[in-house]
Amino acid sequence: DRDGSHVEVEPLCVLDFYIHESQQRRGLGRELFREMLQRERVQPEKLAVDRPSEKLLGFLRKHFGLCDLIPQVNNFVIFEGFFATRTAPARRPFPRPRPEEPIKPYSLTERDFLREEPEPPWPFNLSRGSPVRGSLRPFLLRRETP
Repeated sequence: DRDGSHVEVEPLCVLDFYIHESQQRRGLGRELFREMLQRERVQPEKLAVDRPSEKLLGFLRKHFGLCDLIPQVNNFVIFEGFFATRTAPARRPFPRPRPEEPIKPYSLTERDFLREEPEPPWPFNLSRGSPVRGSLRPFLLRRETP
């Protein structure tokens, strides 16, 4: 917004449009744009405009009074009044976990996983559960028995 705060919204977006030179200065662009506003039931200041040309910005300034633009980091442009009736999303309280027992400092917690001898991953592990397939057998390490 104007203050530099980040607000994520999904507005109606307008792309730049073009009226052929032979048809310009007849009010067709204004008529087209007003029809779009009416069908979409939106005020012009509530639109986001994607990469507007200088001609489109001049058109919006002249016909709709949109002169205070607020450039966005994603190449869109919004106008003063875009956030006028938008409310900030309600903050959801972060639920605190309720431990079943008191939380111990990390240094006091039990570490059963450290007591186990780690086995090497397959294909280096030749225990009964390891998949040993014919063509890989010569490449697997053989565990020496003491």
